[in-house]
Amino acid sequence: MSKTSSARSMWVRVIAWGVAVAAFLNTLYYVLRTSNPVIRSDAWYFLDTFLSKAAGGNLEFADFFVKRTGDDHAQPLLKLLLLIESRYFSLDFVMEAAMGVLAAAVCTLILYRFVMTGRRHDATDNKRYLAWSAMCALLLSLNAVGIWTWSLVAVGYVTLIPILLFMGAAWHAQYSRRYVALIAATLLLGIIADDSAIIAVMAAILALLLVSFRDGSPRTGIWRTIIVIVVCLAVVRIGYSFAPVTGGASGPSISDQVSKLVGRLSVGDWWKWFVLPLSLPVVYEFPGRMISSWALWPFVRTTVVTFLLVAHVAFWWRAWRGRYNLPMFVAVCLMLLSYVWLAGILLVRVSYFGSDYLYQDRYIQLLQFNLVALLLMWAAASKSEPKKSSWRYALFTVLPTVGCLALLLVQIPLSYDGWKRRRYLPHYYQQMAIQIGQLAEDPADTEGCLPELVVCGWPLEKRRQLVQFLRTNQLNVFSPTLQARYGYLPRLPTVGIAPPARPLTPPPSNDHQ
Repeated sequence: MSKTSSARSMWVRVIAWGVAVAAFLNTLYYVLRTSNPVIRSDAWYFLDTFLSKAAGGNLEFADFFVKRTGDDHAQPLLKLLLLIESRYFSLDFVMEAAMGVLAAAVCTLILYRFVMTGRRHDATDNKRYLAWSAMCALLLSLNAVGIWTWSLVAVGYVTLIPILLFMGAAWHAQYSRRYVALIAATLLLGIIADDSAIIAVMAAILALLLVSFRDGSPRTGIWRTIIVIVVCLAVVRIGYSFAPVTGGASGPSISDQVSKLVGRLSVGDWWKWFVLPLSLPVVYEFPGRMISSWALWPFVRTTVVTFLLVAHVAFWWRAWRGRYNLPMFVAVCLMLLSYVWLAGILLVRVSYFGSDYLYQDRYIQLLQFNLVALLLMWAAASKSEPKKSSWRYALFTVLPTVGCLALLLVQIPLSYDGWKRRRYLPHYYQQMAIQIGQLAEDPADTEGCLPELVVCGWPLEKRRQLVQFLRTNQLNVFSPTLQARYGYLPRLPTVGIAPPARPLTPPPSNDHQ
Protein backbone atom coordinates (compact mmCIF):
# COMPACT_ATOMS: atom_id res chain seq x y z
CA MET A 1 0.00 0.00 0.00
CA SER A 2 1.36 3.42 -0.99
CA LYS A 3 2.18 6.16 1.49
CA THR A 4 -0.78 8.20 0.27
CA SER A 5 -3.18 5.29 0.78
CA SER A 6 -1.63 4.55 4.17
CA ALA A 7 -2.10 8.15 5.30
CA ARG A 8 -5.68 8.15 4.04
CA SER A 9 -6.44 4.93 5.91
CA MET A 10 -4.96 6.37 9.10
CA TRP A 11 -7.25 9.41 8.86
CA VAL A 12 -10.25 7.18 8.20
CA ARG A 13 -9.46 5.22 11.39
CA VAL A 14 -9.02 8.40 13.42
CA ILE A 15 -12.29 9.85 12.13
CA ALA A 16 -14.15 6.58 12.76
CA TRP A 17 -13.00 6.42 16.38
CA GLY A 18 -13.75 10.13 16.73
CA VAL A 19 -17.31 9.55 15.56
CA ALA A 20 -17.71 6.64 17.99
CA VAL A 21 -16.41 8.59 20.99
CA ALA A 22 -18.43 11.69 20.10
CA ALA A 23 -21.63 9.67 19.70
CA PHE A 24 -21.06 7.91 23.03
CA LEU A 25 -20.33 11.10 24.98
CA ASN A 26 -23.22 12.96 23.39
CA THR A 27 -25.73 10.24 24.24
CA LEU A 28 -24.37 9.64 27.74
CA TYR A 29 -24.54 13.35 28.53
CA TYR A 30 -28.03 13.50 27.05
CA VAL A 31 -29.19 10.65 29.27
CA LEU A 32 -27.66 12.14 32.42
CA ARG A 33 -29.38 15.46 31.72
CA THR A 34 -32.63 14.33 30.12
CA SER A 35 -33.68 10.81 31.10
CA ASN A 36 -36.66 10.40 33.41
CA PRO A 37 -35.68 9.67 37.05
CA VAL A 38 -39.31 9.19 38.18
CA ILE A 39 -40.78 5.71 38.60
CA ARG A 40 -43.16 4.90 35.75
CA SER A 41 -44.94 2.14 33.84
CA ASP A 42 -43.48 -1.36 34.35
CA ALA A 43 -41.19 -0.14 37.14
CA TRP A 44 -44.23 -0.11 39.44
CA TYR A 45 -44.70 -3.81 38.79
CA PHE A 46 -41.06 -4.54 39.69
CA LEU A 47 -41.45 -2.42 42.80
CA ASP A 48 -44.41 -4.55 43.85
CA THR A 49 -43.13 -8.04 43.08
CA PHE A 50 -39.39 -7.65 43.57
CA LEU A 51 -38.06 -4.57 45.37
CA SER A 52 -40.62 -4.68 48.18
CA LYS A 53 -39.62 -8.28 48.89
CA ALA A 54 -35.95 -7.35 48.84
CA ALA A 55 -36.55 -4.57 51.36
CA GLY A 56 -38.38 -7.00 53.63
CA GLY A 57 -35.53 -9.52 53.54
CA ASN A 58 -37.72 -12.12 51.81
CA LEU A 59 -36.00 -12.12 48.44
CA GLU A 60 -35.22 -15.54 46.98
CA PHE A 61 -33.27 -16.59 43.90
CA ALA A 62 -36.50 -17.51 42.09
CA ASP A 63 -37.72 -13.91 42.45
CA PHE A 64 -35.17 -12.82 39.85
CA PHE A 65 -37.15 -14.86 37.31
CA VAL A 66 -40.72 -13.99 38.32
CA LYS A 67 -43.13 -13.22 35.46
CA ARG A 68 -46.47 -11.47 35.25
CA THR A 69 -47.85 -14.05 32.81
CA GLY A 70 -46.55 -17.18 31.17
CA ASP A 71 -45.49 -15.28 28.03
CA ASP A 72 -43.90 -12.36 29.88
CA HIS A 73 -40.15 -11.63 29.97
CA ALA A 74 -38.36 -12.61 33.20
CA GLN A 75 -35.52 -10.02 32.85
CA PRO A 76 -33.31 -11.26 35.72
CA LEU A 77 -30.46 -8.88 34.89
CA LEU A 78 -32.83 -5.90 34.96
CA LYS A 79 -34.02 -6.97 38.41
CA LEU A 80 -30.42 -7.11 39.59
CA LEU A 81 -29.84 -3.57 38.29
CA LEU A 82 -33.00 -2.40 40.07
CA LEU A 83 -31.74 -3.91 43.29
CA ILE A 84 -28.45 -2.03 42.95
CA GLU A 85 -30.28 1.20 42.10
CA SER A 86 -32.54 0.95 45.14
CA ARG A 87 -29.69 0.26 47.55
CA TYR A 88 -27.04 2.65 46.29
CA PHE A 89 -28.79 5.27 44.13
CA SER A 90 -32.16 5.79 45.92
CA LEU A 91 -33.93 4.19 42.94
CA ASP A 92 -32.78 6.80 40.44
CA PHE A 93 -33.82 5.49 37.03
CA VAL A 94 -31.37 7.76 35.24
CA MET A 95 -28.64 5.40 36.47
CA GLU A 96 -30.43 2.56 34.68
CA ALA A 97 -30.59 4.56 31.45
CA ALA A 98 -26.87 5.39 31.75
CA MET A 99 -26.19 1.66 32.04
CA GLY A 100 -28.08 1.25 28.77
CA VAL A 101 -25.72 3.73 27.08
CA LEU A 102 -22.70 1.82 28.38
CA ALA A 103 -24.24 -1.44 27.12
CA ALA A 104 -24.81 0.09 23.68
CA ALA A 105 -21.16 1.18 23.65
CA VAL A 106 -20.11 -2.39 24.51
CA CYS A 107 -22.21 -3.62 21.58
CA THR A 108 -20.31 -1.26 19.26
CA LEU A 109 -16.98 -2.64 20.52
CA ILE A 110 -18.13 -6.20 19.92
CA LEU A 111 -19.23 -5.21 16.42
CA TYR A 112 -15.81 -3.62 15.90
CA ARG A 113 -14.15 -6.96 16.61
CA PHE A 114 -16.51 -8.64 14.17
CA VAL A 115 -15.99 -6.08 11.40
CA MET A 116 -12.21 -6.14 11.73
CA THR A 117 -11.94 -9.92 11.60
CA GLY A 118 -9.73 -10.88 8.68
CA ARG A 119 -8.70 -7.31 7.86
CA ARG A 120 -5.79 -7.07 5.45
CA HIS A 121 -4.48 -3.57 6.24
CA ASP A 122 -5.24 -2.38 2.72
CA ALA A 123 -7.73 -0.03 1.07
CA THR A 124 -10.68 -2.26 2.05
CA ASP A 125 -10.07 -1.26 5.68
CA ASN A 126 -11.57 2.15 4.87
CA LYS A 127 -14.86 0.46 4.06
CA ARG A 128 -14.75 -1.44 7.37
CA TYR A 129 -14.16 1.70 9.42
CA LEU A 130 -16.84 3.64 7.57
CA ALA A 131 -19.37 0.85 8.16
CA TRP A 132 -18.43 0.57 11.83
CA SER A 133 -18.73 4.31 12.43
CA ALA A 134 -22.22 4.15 10.88
CA MET A 135 -23.10 1.32 13.30
CA CYS A 136 -21.94 3.48 16.21
CA ALA A 137 -24.07 6.34 14.94
CA LEU A 138 -27.09 4.03 14.77
CA LEU A 139 -26.77 2.43 18.20
CA LEU A 140 -25.92 5.70 19.95
CA SER A 141 -28.21 7.97 17.96
CA LEU A 142 -30.66 10.55 19.34
CA ASN A 143 -32.94 9.66 16.44
CA ALA A 144 -35.69 8.26 18.71
CA VAL A 145 -35.05 9.97 22.04
CA GLY A 146 -37.72 7.86 23.76
CA ILE A 147 -35.16 5.06 23.84
CA TRP A 148 -33.00 7.12 26.19
CA THR A 149 -35.60 8.99 28.24
CA TRP A 150 -37.32 5.73 29.30
CA SER A 151 -34.74 3.78 31.27
CA LEU A 152 -36.45 0.41 30.84
CA VAL A 153 -35.97 0.69 27.06
CA ALA A 154 -32.40 2.01 27.26
CA VAL A 155 -31.30 -0.85 29.48
CA GLY A 156 -32.55 -3.25 26.81
CA TYR A 157 -29.12 -2.92 25.17
CA VAL A 158 -27.78 -5.05 28.01
CA THR A 159 -29.67 -8.01 26.56
CA LEU A 160 -28.08 -7.47 23.15
CA ILE A 161 -24.58 -8.06 24.52
CA PRO A 162 -25.04 -11.82 25.14
CA ILE A 163 -26.85 -12.13 21.80
CA LEU A 164 -23.81 -10.78 19.93
CA LEU A 165 -21.39 -12.83 22.03
CA PHE A 166 -23.40 -15.97 21.34
CA MET A 167 -23.33 -15.39 17.58
CA GLY A 168 -19.57 -14.92 17.63
CA ALA A 169 -19.11 -18.02 19.78
CA ALA A 170 -21.28 -20.10 17.42
CA TRP A 171 -19.06 -19.19 14.47
CA HIS A 172 -15.80 -19.93 16.29
CA ALA A 173 -17.12 -23.23 17.64
CA GLN A 174 -18.08 -24.32 14.15
CA TYR A 175 -14.56 -23.82 12.77
CA SER A 176 -12.41 -24.51 15.82
CA ARG A 177 -14.39 -27.56 17.03
CA ARG A 178 -14.03 -26.19 20.56
CA TYR A 179 -17.27 -25.74 22.43
CA VAL A 180 -16.47 -24.39 25.89
CA ALA A 181 -17.00 -20.76 24.86
CA LEU A 182 -20.17 -21.71 22.98
CA ILE A 183 -21.58 -23.53 26.00
CA ALA A 184 -20.88 -20.56 28.26
CA ALA A 185 -22.27 -18.05 25.74
CA THR A 186 -25.45 -20.09 25.13
CA LEU A 187 -26.13 -20.52 28.85
CA LEU A 188 -25.52 -16.81 29.45
CA LEU A 189 -27.80 -15.91 26.55
CA GLY A 190 -30.55 -18.24 27.75
CA ILE A 191 -30.48 -16.94 31.31
CA ILE A 192 -30.34 -13.22 30.51
CA ALA A 193 -32.39 -12.96 27.32
CA ASP A 194 -35.18 -15.39 28.29
CA ASP A 195 -37.50 -15.89 25.27
CA SER A 196 -35.36 -13.63 23.05
CA ALA A 197 -32.72 -16.34 23.38
CA ILE A 198 -35.01 -18.75 21.55
CA ILE A 199 -35.23 -16.63 18.41
CA ALA A 200 -31.52 -15.78 18.59
CA VAL A 201 -30.75 -19.52 18.64
CA MET A 202 -33.16 -20.16 15.75
CA ALA A 203 -31.46 -17.43 13.71
CA ALA A 204 -28.01 -18.87 14.43
CA ILE A 205 -29.07 -22.40 13.51
CA LEU A 206 -30.55 -21.25 10.19
CA ALA A 207 -27.37 -19.28 9.48
CA LEU A 208 -25.21 -22.31 10.28
CA LEU A 209 -27.25 -24.46 7.90
CA LEU A 210 -26.87 -21.83 5.18
CA VAL A 211 -23.10 -21.72 5.75
CA SER A 212 -22.90 -25.48 5.52
CA PHE A 213 -24.87 -25.53 2.29
CA ARG A 214 -22.85 -22.76 0.63
CA ASP A 215 -19.36 -23.56 1.89
CA GLY A 216 -19.63 -27.32 1.79
CA SER A 217 -18.60 -27.61 5.42
CA PRO A 218 -18.69 -31.08 6.96
CA ARG A 219 -22.27 -31.75 8.07
CA THR A 220 -21.12 -33.62 11.17
CA GLY A 221 -19.43 -30.47 12.47
CA ILE A 222 -22.52 -28.36 11.81
CA TRP A 223 -24.81 -30.78 13.61
CA ARG A 224 -22.42 -31.08 16.53
CA THR A 225 -22.49 -27.31 16.97
CA ILE A 226 -26.29 -27.22 16.67
CA ILE A 227 -26.70 -30.03 19.20
CA VAL A 228 -24.51 -28.20 21.73
CA ILE A 229 -26.59 -25.04 21.28
CA VAL A 230 -29.94 -26.83 21.54
CA VAL A 231 -28.95 -28.85 24.62
CA CYS A 232 -27.68 -25.77 26.47
CA LEU A 233 -30.79 -23.80 25.65
CA ALA A 234 -33.01 -26.72 26.64
CA VAL A 235 -31.36 -26.86 30.06
CA VAL A 236 -32.08 -23.16 30.61
CA ARG A 237 -35.67 -23.44 29.36
CA ILE A 238 -36.31 -26.34 31.74
CA GLY A 239 -35.13 -24.10 34.54
CA TYR A 240 -37.37 -21.27 33.32
CA SER A 241 -40.37 -23.59 33.43
CA PHE A 242 -40.16 -23.34 37.23
CA ALA A 243 -40.16 -19.52 37.18
CA PRO A 244 -42.98 -18.16 39.37
CA VAL A 245 -45.88 -16.38 37.63
CA THR A 246 -47.69 -13.67 39.57
CA GLY A 247 -50.45 -12.84 37.11
CA GLY A 248 -53.00 -14.72 35.08
CA ALA A 249 -52.83 -16.84 31.98
CA SER A 250 -50.88 -16.10 28.85
CA GLY A 251 -52.16 -13.80 26.13
CA PRO A 252 -54.08 -14.71 22.96
CA SER A 253 -52.94 -17.64 20.86
CA ILE A 254 -50.83 -17.16 17.74
CA SER A 255 -53.77 -18.20 15.55
CA ASP A 256 -55.90 -15.41 17.05
CA GLN A 257 -53.10 -12.90 16.51
CA VAL A 258 -52.61 -14.01 12.89
CA SER A 259 -56.35 -13.76 12.30
CA LYS A 260 -56.46 -10.21 13.65
CA LEU A 261 -53.38 -9.22 11.64
CA VAL A 262 -54.93 -10.54 8.44
CA GLY A 263 -58.05 -8.57 9.29
CA ARG A 264 -55.91 -5.43 9.41
CA LEU A 265 -55.18 -5.83 5.69
CA SER A 266 -58.63 -4.46 4.91
CA VAL A 267 -57.67 -1.14 6.53
CA GLY A 268 -55.35 -0.46 3.60
CA ASP A 269 -52.27 0.71 5.49
CA TRP A 270 -50.39 -2.59 5.29
CA TRP A 271 -47.61 -0.79 3.42
CA LYS A 272 -46.56 0.68 6.75
CA TRP A 273 -45.51 -2.80 7.87
CA PHE A 274 -42.34 -2.57 5.79
CA VAL A 275 -42.02 1.17 5.07
CA LEU A 276 -41.88 2.20 8.75
CA PRO A 277 -39.46 -0.54 9.92
CA LEU A 278 -37.09 0.47 7.12
CA SER A 279 -37.36 4.26 7.39
CA LEU A 280 -37.84 4.95 11.12
CA PRO A 281 -34.41 3.62 12.22
CA VAL A 282 -32.85 6.09 9.76
CA VAL A 283 -35.01 9.11 10.64
CA TYR A 284 -37.75 8.64 13.20
CA GLU A 285 -39.09 12.15 12.80
CA PHE A 286 -37.76 14.67 10.31
CA PRO A 287 -35.80 17.27 12.31
CA GLY A 288 -37.06 20.29 10.40
CA ARG A 289 -40.61 20.96 11.55
CA MET A 290 -41.39 23.17 8.54
CA ILE A 291 -39.65 20.97 6.01
CA SER A 292 -41.47 17.88 7.29
CA SER A 293 -44.78 19.47 6.25
CA TRP A 294 -43.62 19.87 2.66
CA ALA A 295 -43.95 17.28 -0.08
CA LEU A 296 -40.17 16.85 0.11
CA TRP A 297 -40.22 14.55 3.13
CA PRO A 298 -42.47 11.81 1.62
CA PHE A 299 -40.19 11.82 -1.41
CA VAL A 300 -37.09 11.49 0.77
CA ARG A 301 -38.67 8.67 2.77
CA THR A 302 -39.68 6.85 -0.43
CA THR A 303 -36.11 7.15 -1.68
CA VAL A 304 -34.71 5.79 1.58
CA VAL A 305 -37.12 2.85 1.58
CA THR A 306 -36.38 2.02 -2.05
CA PHE A 307 -32.63 2.16 -1.39
CA LEU A 308 -32.99 -0.16 1.61
CA LEU A 309 -35.22 -2.62 -0.24
CA VAL A 310 -32.53 -2.90 -2.91
CA ALA A 311 -29.95 -3.30 -0.14
CA HIS A 312 -31.93 -6.19 1.37
CA VAL A 313 -32.07 -7.93 -2.01
CA ALA A 314 -28.32 -7.43 -2.45
CA PHE A 315 -27.79 -8.68 1.11
CA TRP A 316 -29.42 -12.03 0.43
CA TRP A 317 -27.78 -12.30 -2.99
CA ARG A 318 -24.42 -12.06 -1.26
CA ALA A 319 -25.51 -14.34 1.59
CA TRP A 320 -26.41 -16.99 -0.97
CA ARG A 321 -23.34 -16.64 -3.17
CA GLY A 322 -20.57 -15.42 -0.86
CA ARG A 323 -17.77 -17.21 0.95
CA TYR A 324 -18.57 -16.88 4.63
CA ASN A 325 -16.54 -15.26 7.37
CA LEU A 326 -17.43 -14.13 10.90
CA PRO A 327 -19.01 -10.74 10.02
CA MET A 328 -21.05 -12.29 7.21
CA PHE A 329 -22.32 -15.00 9.54
CA VAL A 330 -23.27 -12.50 12.25
CA ALA A 331 -24.90 -10.29 9.59
CA VAL A 332 -27.18 -13.14 8.50
CA CYS A 333 -28.01 -13.96 12.13
CA LEU A 334 -28.90 -10.34 12.91
CA MET A 335 -30.99 -9.95 9.76
CA LEU A 336 -33.01 -13.07 10.57
CA LEU A 337 -33.35 -11.88 14.16
CA SER A 338 -34.62 -8.47 13.04
CA TYR A 339 -37.20 -10.13 10.79
CA VAL A 340 -38.51 -12.21 13.70
CA TRP A 341 -38.60 -9.17 15.99
CA LEU A 342 -40.67 -7.33 13.39
CA ALA A 343 -42.98 -10.31 12.98
CA GLY A 344 -43.48 -10.38 16.74
CA ILE A 345 -44.35 -6.66 16.83
CA LEU A 346 -46.82 -7.13 14.00
CA LEU A 347 -48.49 -10.15 15.59
CA VAL A 348 -48.60 -8.99 19.20
CA ARG A 349 -49.07 -5.22 18.84
CA VAL A 350 -50.05 -4.14 15.34
CA SER A 351 -52.74 -6.83 15.10
CA TYR A 352 -54.55 -5.21 18.06
CA PHE A 353 -53.54 -1.54 17.98
CA GLY A 354 -53.08 -0.82 14.28
CA SER A 355 -50.15 -0.05 12.00
CA ASP A 356 -49.34 3.30 13.60
CA TYR A 357 -48.23 1.42 16.70
CA LEU A 358 -44.95 0.89 14.84
CA TYR A 359 -44.16 4.53 15.62
CA GLN A 360 -43.30 3.55 19.21
CA ASP A 361 -39.79 4.82 19.99
CA ARG A 362 -38.81 1.65 21.80
CA TYR A 363 -39.18 -0.50 18.67
CA ILE A 364 -36.43 1.46 16.91
CA GLN A 365 -33.98 -0.25 19.27
CA LEU A 366 -34.84 -3.58 17.63
CA LEU A 367 -35.63 -2.48 14.08
CA GLN A 368 -32.27 -0.74 13.65
CA PHE A 369 -30.47 -4.08 13.61
CA ASN A 370 -31.53 -4.74 10.03
CA LEU A 371 -29.32 -1.75 9.18
CA VAL A 372 -26.51 -3.10 11.34
CA ALA A 373 -26.77 -6.40 9.43
CA LEU A 374 -26.58 -4.57 6.09
CA LEU A 375 -23.48 -2.69 7.23
CA LEU A 376 -21.78 -5.85 8.49
CA MET A 377 -22.42 -7.62 5.21
CA TRP A 378 -21.14 -4.70 3.16
CA ALA A 379 -18.02 -4.24 5.29
CA ALA A 380 -16.66 -7.75 4.98
CA ALA A 381 -18.60 -9.80 2.44
CA SER A 382 -16.12 -9.55 -0.42
CA LYS A 383 -12.36 -9.89 -0.51
CA SER A 384 -11.99 -7.75 -3.62
CA GLU A 385 -13.69 -4.69 -4.96
CA PRO A 386 -15.54 -4.95 -8.30
CA LYS A 387 -14.24 -2.97 -11.26
CA LYS A 388 -15.17 0.71 -11.15
CA SER A 389 -16.79 0.53 -14.56
CA SER A 390 -19.24 -2.22 -13.61
CA TRP A 391 -22.79 -1.92 -12.28
CA ARG A 392 -21.71 -4.04 -9.34
CA TYR A 393 -19.31 -1.30 -8.29
CA ALA A 394 -22.16 1.23 -8.20
CA LEU A 395 -24.45 -1.20 -6.34
CA PHE A 396 -21.99 -2.65 -3.84
CA THR A 397 -19.54 0.22 -3.32
CA VAL A 398 -20.82 3.64 -4.35
CA LEU A 399 -24.39 3.43 -3.03
CA PRO A 400 -23.44 1.91 0.37
CA THR A 401 -20.71 4.52 0.81
CA VAL A 402 -23.15 7.34 0.07
CA GLY A 403 -25.66 5.71 2.42
CA CYS A 404 -23.14 5.53 5.26
CA LEU A 405 -22.09 9.15 4.81
CA ALA A 406 -25.74 10.28 4.71
CA LEU A 407 -26.48 8.28 7.86
CA LEU A 408 -23.57 9.94 9.64
CA LEU A 409 -24.45 13.45 8.49
CA VAL A 410 -28.12 13.20 9.44
CA GLN A 411 -27.09 12.55 13.06
CA ILE A 412 -26.18 16.23 13.40
CA PRO A 413 -29.71 17.64 12.92
CA LEU A 414 -31.21 14.64 14.75
CA SER A 415 -29.00 15.31 17.76
CA TYR A 416 -29.74 19.03 17.65
CA ASP A 417 -33.45 18.30 17.52
CA GLY A 418 -33.20 15.85 20.41
CA TRP A 419 -31.49 18.41 22.62
CA LYS A 420 -34.10 21.01 21.69
CA ARG A 421 -36.89 18.70 22.89
CA ARG A 422 -35.22 18.39 26.26
CA ARG A 423 -36.65 21.72 27.41
CA TYR A 424 -40.17 20.23 27.57
CA LEU A 425 -39.37 17.03 29.44
CA PRO A 426 -38.50 18.21 33.00
CA HIS A 427 -41.94 19.77 33.40
CA TYR A 428 -43.55 16.42 32.54
CA TYR A 429 -41.32 14.59 35.02
CA GLN A 430 -42.20 17.21 37.61
CA GLN A 431 -45.92 16.60 37.09
CA MET A 432 -45.41 12.86 37.55
CA ALA A 433 -43.56 13.44 40.82
CA ILE A 434 -46.24 15.86 42.08
CA GLN A 435 -48.97 13.31 41.37
CA ILE A 436 -47.05 10.60 43.24
CA GLY A 437 -46.82 13.00 46.18
CA GLN A 438 -50.56 13.57 46.01
CA LEU A 439 -51.12 9.81 46.02
CA ALA A 440 -49.04 9.61 49.19
CA GLU A 441 -51.42 12.07 50.85
CA ASP A 442 -54.59 10.58 49.40
CA PRO A 443 -54.21 7.25 47.56
CA ALA A 444 -57.84 7.44 46.44
CA ASP A 445 -57.23 10.65 44.48
CA THR A 446 -56.36 9.37 40.99
CA GLU A 447 -58.11 12.04 38.96
CA GLY A 448 -55.96 13.26 36.10
CA CYS A 449 -53.23 10.66 36.61
CA LEU A 450 -50.69 10.63 33.81
CA PRO A 451 -50.71 7.44 31.68
CA GLU A 452 -47.27 6.28 32.87
CA LEU A 453 -48.51 6.19 36.50
CA VAL A 454 -50.04 2.78 36.03
CA VAL A 455 -50.35 2.40 39.80
CA CYS A 456 -53.37 4.73 39.62
CA GLY A 457 -55.34 1.92 38.00
CA TRP A 458 -54.42 -0.65 40.63
CA PRO A 459 -56.49 -1.55 43.72
CA LEU A 460 -56.53 1.15 46.38
CA GLU A 461 -54.76 -0.92 49.04
CA LYS A 462 -51.97 -1.92 46.66
CA ARG A 463 -51.58 1.71 45.58
CA ARG A 464 -51.35 2.88 49.18
CA GLN A 465 -48.85 0.16 50.04
CA LEU A 466 -46.45 0.91 47.17
CA VAL A 467 -46.48 4.70 47.48
CA GLN A 468 -45.94 4.48 51.24
CA PHE A 469 -43.12 2.01 50.62
CA LEU A 470 -41.35 4.62 48.50
CA ARG A 471 -42.05 7.29 51.08
CA THR A 472 -40.97 5.26 54.10
CA ASN A 473 -37.72 4.17 52.48
CA GLN A 474 -37.10 7.60 50.93
CA LEU A 475 -36.79 6.18 47.45
CA ASN A 476 -37.18 7.84 44.07
CA VAL A 477 -39.19 11.09 44.27
CA PHE A 478 -39.18 10.91 48.09
CA SER A 479 -35.39 10.79 48.22
CA PRO A 480 -33.72 14.05 49.35
CA THR A 481 -30.72 13.01 47.25
CA LEU A 482 -32.78 12.87 44.06
CA GLN A 483 -34.59 16.08 44.95
CA ALA A 484 -31.23 17.83 45.24
CA ARG A 485 -29.86 16.17 42.10
CA TYR A 486 -32.81 17.16 39.89
CA GLY A 487 -33.90 20.70 40.66
CA TYR A 488 -37.26 20.31 38.93
CA LEU A 489 -38.45 17.61 41.39
CA PRO A 490 -40.79 18.85 44.15
CA ARG A 491 -39.61 18.64 47.76
CA LEU A 492 -42.02 15.93 48.82
CA PRO A 493 -42.41 15.32 52.57
CA THR A 494 -40.96 12.15 54.04
CA VAL A 495 -42.06 10.13 57.05
CA GLY A 496 -42.00 12.15 60.25
CA ILE A 497 -42.64 15.46 58.50
CA ALA A 498 -46.11 16.94 58.69
CA PRO A 499 -47.84 17.01 55.33
CA PRO A 500 -48.46 20.40 53.76
CA ALA A 501 -51.74 22.12 54.48
CA ARG A 502 -52.29 22.93 50.82
CA PRO A 503 -51.99 20.86 47.62
CA LEU A 504 -48.47 20.15 46.52
CA THR A 505 -46.94 22.65 44.15
CA PRO A 506 -43.52 22.53 42.58
CA PRO A 507 -40.80 24.67 44.16
CA PRO A 508 -39.22 27.53 42.23
CA SER A 509 -37.07 25.91 39.58
CA ASN A 510 -33.31 26.18 40.09
CA ASP A 511 -32.56 23.91 37.17
CA HIS A 512 -30.10 25.57 34.81
CA GLN A 513 -29.38 22.47 32.73
